[in-house]
Amino acid sequence: MKKLSELLLLIVMSLMFSVVLADHDSDDDSSDDDSRDKQRRGLNADAAAELQDAGVNKYLNMFVPIGSEDVGDGWTKHTFNPDGGNGPICIAGTPYSVFTRSGKKNKLLIFEQGGGACWQDFYNCNVLSEAQEPPTARVGIWDFDSKDNPFKDYSIVYMPYCDGSVFTGDNDVFDPAFGAAIGVPQAVVRFHRGLRNQSAGMDVAKAVFPHARKITVAGSSAGGVGAVGFAPFLVRSLYGNNVKLTVFTTNQAAVDEINARRDDWQVGQFYPASCDECGDEVGDDSTAIIKWRLENDSTIREAFYETDGDLTNRFFLDLLFDPMGFRTLVVTKHGLINALFPKRYKRFIVAGDETHTALQTPLFYSQDANGTLLNEWTKAFLKGKKKKWVDIVEESVIP
Repeated sequence: MKKLSELLLLIVMSLMFSVVLADHDSDDDSSDDDSRDKQRRGLNADAAAELQDAGVNKYLNMFVPIGSEDVGDGWTKHTFNPDGGNGPICIAGTPYSVFTRSGKKNKLLIFEQGGGACWQDFYNCNVLSEAQEPPTARVGIWDFDSKDNPFKDYSIVYMPYCDGSVFTGDNDVFDPAFGAAIGVPQAVVRFHRGLRNQSAGMDVAKAVFPHARKITVAGSSAGGVGAVGFAPFLVRSLYGNNVKLTVFTTNQAAVDEINARRDDWQVGQFYPASCDECGDEVGDDSTAIIKWRLENDSTIREAFYETDGDLTNRFFLDLLFDPMGFRTLVVTKHGLINALFPKRYKRFIVAGDETHTALQTPLFYSQDANGTLLNEWTKAFLKGKKKKWVDIVEESVIP
């Protein structure tokens, strides 16, 4: 009888210990959904080697700003040498700058600005870095005095967007029509230096904020594409796997590649070999790199915000007169990622709204989906609050 009692006691203690472990694990949203890759946190070694082979990090540690200056409200401007066209430059060959603002040394927001896109016979992109320089109006995530701003105490690296290739391109295109279109006839070459500019900005991040341990890469519109493209890999390359890395993209549409854009930007050369759905061929999935990253980086978490009537993205995707087609594209493409990685990839999709961006506007504090405010959802995402950071897709109101 005594032995039986001792055995029952051991079983009960074992069950209690298991429950404690289960409760502890359930609070960790950074763990992989199917418990793979327990031996290595973050980006696995094979994936890192593939990215290096593809040349994703080839521009890191190449460019140092030739000057830094205080531009007010806590912002510092870091300008690069164009180096006769070999350095970080904008699409028309003008100088490129990035900006920093100090906050807590362990928390860093790397933000990539938006501004359209350019390719052959399609010229709808910002062309000058100076057009997007801080100090910005203190609204949205730039309202550093707001207690409701989850980024209020973050250090910041801000990258203007002026390469026309959503921070991913690496190609020069002779195109006299471009100069005529922007009113600068002598600009006969489009310099799509997206990856070069982005890498230079990342080097500034590491130099100015070397002790960051909680890093969020975010972007809006074109910058959102850059943020979910190669930016997280550059962060891993510079900061390693011990940092808590999150990605927050807004208004980054899911779309198959456009022929002229593929040819002009030459993005496909940087995709990892094992990403079978990545590439430059027609039908390749532009969200495939997100899925590949989540498969190969066991601790990264990513958030996606969009409105299902986004007029700007509908224009760029040629879906201006097909709102249901746009909604279906966005909900389905990003829904597939959420289904594969439900703990680490979640959506905030607002129905019946045609606005394009929210992070840098007052809308960041008033936009809601099913009663949850965007800024509160963002806060839960940054803190890894499992019960509050949930996948939200509002029901369609399109007739």
